[in-house]
Amino acid sequence: MTGQALVVAAHGSHRNSDSALPTLSHTEAIRDRGCFDQVRTAFWKESPSFRDVLRTIDAERAYVVPLFVSQGYFVDQVLPREFDLGMDDLAGEATAPEMVYTDPVGTHPAMTDVIAARARRYLDGVPEEQAALAVVGHGTDRNPKSAEAVYDHVEALRAQTDFAEVDALFMDEAPAVEDILDAFEADDIAVVPLFVADGFHTRDEIPELLGITDDPRSGYPVPGSVDGRRIWYTSAVGTDRLVPDVILERAGDAGADLERTVEREHPVRPDAAEKFLSWIAAAPAEDGRRSRTWGDLLVTVTEDTYELRHRADRDASRATLTEQDPETFRWFVRTDDDRFRPFAGERSLPTGWVLPDLNPRELLRAVAAVYPASIETWVDDPEPISFRDVAARQTGMYAGVSALSSGELDDLTTAVCGNCAKRREWDGDGASTQSTDVATSELPCREPCSFLIAAAREVLAADTTDEPRTDHPDADVPPGDLTQSANRYRARYRQARGVTQISD
Repeated sequence: MTGQALVVAAHGSHRNSDSALPTLSHTEAIRDRGCFDQVRTAFWKESPSFRDVLRTIDAERAYVVPLFVSQGYFVDQVLPREFDLGMDDLAGEATAPEMVYTDPVGTHPAMTDVIAARARRYLDGVPEEQAALAVVGHGTDRNPKSAEAVYDHVEALRAQTDFAEVDALFMDEAPAVEDILDAFEADDIAVVPLFVADGFHTRDEIPELLGITDDPRSGYPVPGSVDGRRIWYTSAVGTDRLVPDVILERAGDAGADLERTVEREHPVRPDAAEKFLSWIAAAPAEDGRRSRTWGDLLVTVTEDTYELRHRADRDASRATLTEQDPETFRWFVRTDDDRFRPFAGERSLPTGWVLPDLNPRELLRAVAAVYPASIETWVDDPEPISFRDVAARQTGMYAGVSALSSGELDDLTTAVCGNCAKRREWDGDGASTQSTDVATSELPCREPCSFLIAAAREVLAADTTDEPRTDHPDADVPPGDLTQSANRYRARYRQARGVTQISD
């Protein structure tokens, strides 16, 4: 085993591709510094999950840093529960790491410096002592610690900076964002949202509440003018280029050695990588080439290197395909024609590209970018986990998914899993473990993914509403937005139930 690994744990999203971007960008920056043998991301709503990411690690110690703004439900309950399950999965395995769990990034004192630096940067020459600084939080009655984190930074900013005024504003409690002109006297006000990523709140709702835009879809000016005063809105602080330093400080405070240097970071657990590469090398020769399919990927051995392309492009000339950069490939596969792919196995992987002349490490990183934790899961072959077991550990708005009937579950897996490149190994209530629409693949799915759980919630919600029976899905509805009746997966579910006869 190697020395130490870093896991940056974040929320992620099925609907918003930008939700995970800060996490992915920050881990790339940390990976380049070379002090961890493995640097991993893990998500609640994307892949790999908190539970599965531990399977990808081969280190004596793993430092888990939550990329959240405050203590609360996810940090205090969801993360420990899911990571504990991951450790249970690895009980007795030689690769099981010692877990070191840190406090969230958003509450670290160094985030105060990031907030101040971001405000100064956006103020564009306005003297600090002539400007006010507003730190915006979400605010909620369900989590008082959310507001506490904002006020802690406000107090520190008052003591450590020269801003003329510093105070907090909130979206869901007082003092409210829309009252910004009453809360401050300065003519120039820097507004820094204490959010991890940009999304609906930071891109649309907050600018509209501030009064710097009438139409959030058209964007907002910086600075924006409101009643003759200037609002310098910075967007989410979690996207700032200084955040990787705070993540490292959290890990360092917990005992990580930030001075060590590793030769190279392993994109796939080494023993699993060796077995995967051996499996590819053992592929039967066809027309002088050895190839294997991995979900929707086609891996071909070309002398001492590898080529990766979409399986649908098996017979395409390389000259007709667009060469992708291995360093940016992970960003490319997140979308299909600018549409965010809401789950890793979705059969929407773009076609028409090629990654030629890859060395083993580049190949493994590319495969892991498309299907995180898939190689390790295939090698370890863990016991499948049923839908009912996964549903039983859901809380909050997802707690009711256990009420999904066996018939509804069968139709839901037809709708969702039938459009997935993975081979379903889990069952619900003794149902078949093979979705009929899924092509044979070595790529295993050992438990229901978070997207299926979200779809189950929307199925149950639809039973209590007069949902319109649209005949066709609306192409303008993002595939990850399950709240919309015209969503492709909602439509596929209605088709499976025999409610409508449609095609998409």
